[in-house]
Amino acid sequence: MPWMYYRYPNPGTLRLTGSDRFAFLDSLTTNRLDALTRTEAIITVLTNAAGRILDVLIVLESDHESLLVLTLPGRGETTLTYLRNQLEATSASVPLASLRKTSRRYAAEVHDESRLWDQAILLPGEGTLPPGLQPPQEPGHTQRFPNGSAAISLPGVLGGGLLLLHPKGVTVMMLAHTRLLSPETYTYERVRRGILGPDTELTAEFSPFEVGLAPWIDVSKSNFPGRTMLAYAARQPERGRTIAGIRLASPVMLPAAIRHGEEQIGHLTSLATTPHTAIALAAIRRPFHRPGTQVTVHTTTGAREYEAPATVTALPIPEIPETS
Repeated sequence: MPWMYYRYPNPGTLRLTGSDRFAFLDSLTTNRLDALTRTEAIITVLTNAAGRILDVLIVLESDHESLLVLTLPGRGETTLTYLRNQLEATSASVPLASLRKTSRRYAAEVHDESRLWDQAILLPGEGTLPPGLQPPQEPGHTQRFPNGSAAISLPGVLGGGLLLLHPKGVTVMMLAHTRLLSPETYTYERVRRGILGPDTELTAEFSPFEVGLAPWIDVSKSNFPGRTMLAYAARQPERGRTIAGIRLASPVMLPAAIRHGEEQIGHLTSLATTPHTAIALAAIRRPFHRPGTQVTVHTTTGAREYEAPATVTALPIPEIPETS
């Protein structure tokens, strides 16, 4: 299969200005911004007081006076409201967020530029890269283009390929050499590759450590919401839940619980089916996350419970050749 791309619905793009833009964002997120350059974006997580995920941000240096902050798809408006509320430091409530307020006034402003930018994720396939693109490198590596576009290397949990950011209305010729994915096909590829979804795994149900975002959590930096909880979790990496792949013997419906014997050990978070296979991502308690573990998946329709045998797999989920 050649390289593929999928246009994010409702991409969120914010612009942060003001002399305190770095200090303000640093006070609310999990990663240091010191290494930010024109060719190196920073991946960082916006967390609440419980150390749960509010958003996963990609921060780019736009110019000498502002930062571009890319949110998860569909999360732009909520994150904009949250950041502005933190700047105002009032007693107003914050949707999906901790009630922590910044203890100082920051000279910073947040602007919504989502209507000005498009985002597409390019997933690696067979064959050569589209002309003009560098291969994916370390997460955050950024290739800039004269028309204002940028290609950012993504970690595996966010796609493992490239995130292409470009101004709306700008023709991106390199996409002509890739295959456009439908929402259904992208969902299958996302689940198979272990790409976390903004509405399924990258939510306030999970801490960053539970979904593979540990490389972008620095508990040694100055205080940020949830730092105490995350520091505690960092000292116990073998405890708690993690995201694993699941191959099911037959299709099920969400919500669905996972059992090992009579013990419930987790639940499905994302599901994808084809005429030939049913696969899923799941939040599973350690040590049951190990590949090869035999489990059962349980779902209820009305008063009837359905059970499907399943196997925990590594990510990406290995493909099984179709048989005629």
